[in-house]
Amino acid sequence: MARPEFDADVERDALALFDAALDLAAPEREAWLAQHCAGNEALRDRVLALLRSDAASDLLGVETGPAAELPAQIGPYRLEELIGSGGMGSVYKASRNDGLFEQTVAIKFVRPLGGRIAVEALVDAERRALARLEHPGIARILDGGRTEQGLHYLVMEYVEGLAIDAHMARHALDACARITLLRDVCAAVSDAHRKLVLHCDLKPANVLVDDSGRARLIDFGIARLRGVIDPALPHGFTRGYASPQRSAGEAPTVADDVYALGVMLAELLGGQRPEDATALQPTGLLDAELAAVARRACAAAPAERYASAEVLADELQRWLDKRPVQAMPPHWRYRAAKLLQRHPWRVAAGAGALAGLLIALSLIATLYLRANAARREAEQRFEQVRSLANYMLGDLNASLEATPGSTAVRRELVERSQHYLDALAQTAGANLELQREVAVGLGRLAEIQGGWAVPNTGERQAARATFERAEGLLAALVAQHSERWPWRRDLARVQQRLADYYGGVDNDSRKQRDKAAQAEAHARQALQQAVAAGAAPRELGELQTVLSAARISQAFARDWLDDSAGALALALDEEARLAALDAPLRAAMEFEPRIGRAANQAGDSLFFLNRFDEALAAYRRAQQHYAQALQARPEDRRLIDSLAVSRWSSSLTLTELGRHAESLVDSELAMAQADRLIALDPGNDNAHRLRMILRSDRALVLGRLGRFAEAIELAQASLRERRERAERTPELAEPARDALVPLHALADLYWRQGDKAAACATARQAIAGWERYAKRWPLSELDRKQSEEKRIEAEQRCRA
Repeated sequence: MARPEFDADVERDALALFDAALDLAAPEREAWLAQHCAGNEALRDRVLALLRSDAASDLLGVETGPAAELPAQIGPYRLEELIGSGGMGSVYKASRNDGLFEQTVAIKFVRPLGGRIAVEALVDAERRALARLEHPGIARILDGGRTEQGLHYLVMEYVEGLAIDAHMARHALDACARITLLRDVCAAVSDAHRKLVLHCDLKPANVLVDDSGRARLIDFGIARLRGVIDPALPHGFTRGYASPQRSAGEAPTVADDVYALGVMLAELLGGQRPEDATALQPTGLLDAELAAVARRACAAAPAERYASAEVLADELQRWLDKRPVQAMPPHWRYRAAKLLQRHPWRVAAGAGALAGLLIALSLIATLYLRANAARREAEQRFEQVRSLANYMLGDLNASLEATPGSTAVRRELVERSQHYLDALAQTAGANLELQREVAVGLGRLAEIQGGWAVPNTGERQAARATFERAEGLLAALVAQHSERWPWRRDLARVQQRLADYYGGVDNDSRKQRDKAAQAEAHARQALQQAVAAGAAPRELGELQTVLSAARISQAFARDWLDDSAGALALALDEEARLAALDAPLRAAMEFEPRIGRAANQAGDSLFFLNRFDEALAAYRRAQQHYAQALQARPEDRRLIDSLAVSRWSSSLTLTELGRHAESLVDSELAMAQADRLIALDPGNDNAHRLRMILRSDRALVLGRLGRFAEAIELAQASLRERRERAERTPELAEPARDALVPLHALADLYWRQGDKAAACATARQAIAGWERYAKRWPLSELDRKQSEEKRIEAEQRCRA
């Protein structure tokens, strides 16, 4: 039998109508299809065929199949109850029951769609889309897969709360409180858009308000990646919130999400969803200004809507601030009225004063408009440079950091960003907020150039100067305005990263300890000020992250100053402090990576104290935290790096415990993570350094296993790599030290093999090398102690 001819346009429209029809009761579908198919029998027949096929193969029990088709257990999660269902599938609440830790999640099973649609593509598109999203206003994806029965599923963060419309009704929120929540929703949508992800089904039911009062965007079940939308996949939507373009079957765009936000604004303030949002009038809590905002967001033509969700959020913020909104006509009377709203004391003198004020405002407005026209173009150019610099060092760099092979592009980004920041610095003048933006931008730039233990472009020498310039600018600002806690937080963050640079790159542990202590003091004071000011959980979470990093940086420095007892006390105290934080704060910060770092630091200190069993237990705690964080962000390079370092540390510990075979396993796991980092970006200098270190320590493990020839060959190859790296940057302490560290270990391998001549020659190289190093760069107490012990040992053995 000949296959029916495939019509892409009919297929696309049929899929859109099919998904919308699933939300209707069966008796309503015929009339609805007759209306929306407009006499197109081929389109109507195709939709009906999809509906029949779906009904016949519905394995999810949405309408006809039994819930027993679903397995009781999905991986480590036990299904508990159905919490939602719709055209794209069903969502169940589930709890983790594998004993590792307690966790409640939401698991979504994707409707098979009668075998007519590539479900694998749908699930993979959503998994990749949600993996991009890290925002406190968006529920995160945790895992995904396929059951033995062939059902595709996604494991997502479970949000305990009410739909936004129910929350507003239960708490009888006023207009300001409602607009504040909607502004936060717009900010979350904007973050998704910046990561090239569209939601495609925004409505009150997909926005929950949790117990802390924070709006959380859920159900990216039909989310799509901008620029790679596949017309063969269904672009579902909910009637009443879909733009005219979506209803006509066109592929989704940013403008469609903006349209849905406009409908939500009208519904949540006006009391009901409008039939025609373009003709919306004030009603309920929806005043004339908000009605105008909703009309613009819901304009029939996409070009007439707000350009983005971020612009809409700014518009709502203007309303909250009692400033003129862009959707209103720019008449001077309107602007004068807004000024009076912001400054009601101006009308206290009575009607006569008001009339005089209005006349004055009229004259001022006329003069202002004339002057403003002359400088508007220059200001626009300035704002473009300002926005571009922030974008390049923020969202663009974060995106590039997650993009394989992007180091060369990031180097170009560094050069251009430096130019923009210099231009902004020259024009900042008395604008303190702009000075702060420049300083924060410089701090980010320094980290990209050569931050310690993070993906960077290898420009370590330039990074130091940039870090110190950023610190100087922020310190001056904080000295002028000590009450502004966000500025103090920014200073603490730069000082903490500079401290890590001093310790890791300059090998100056005293400077690291002292600078990290300054960072901790500023972070603590900023945290106190922020709590007093009623800061949001996200802001408090950022401060907790900075505070924790500053404390662990001090512990790291103490180890290298030969104060491992003090380092251990600080690391264990920090691990306990983080564990005691409440759930909202944990959710608002980098909790798992931070507590993992504290546990790993405790392991390092225990290792230096020769308490190897306890060290191994601490490293295993750290690895569990890192693994938990990687479930949510599987391609996060900083997490991959942290896990690799922790595996390396546990490998060394197992060697000291005489468990050499297990040590080799952890060494291989660490090497696999390092190789993964380099595969993601061959230009990542930090990843190459990590692999060199791992190769040296793998040689040590092989030597303990008696595989001397293999161990020596690997150690020599690693030493050559280290020396080549040191020769490329002779002005830096870190690569020079790295080229010396493995020499005594190589000498020990020669001793174990029985080659006294090679062992003594190598030991002499190490002794001479450390003497040269100490004349040029600071030597940590631990390096001084260990190199002296090795010198005495080598002299005694070589004289014998």
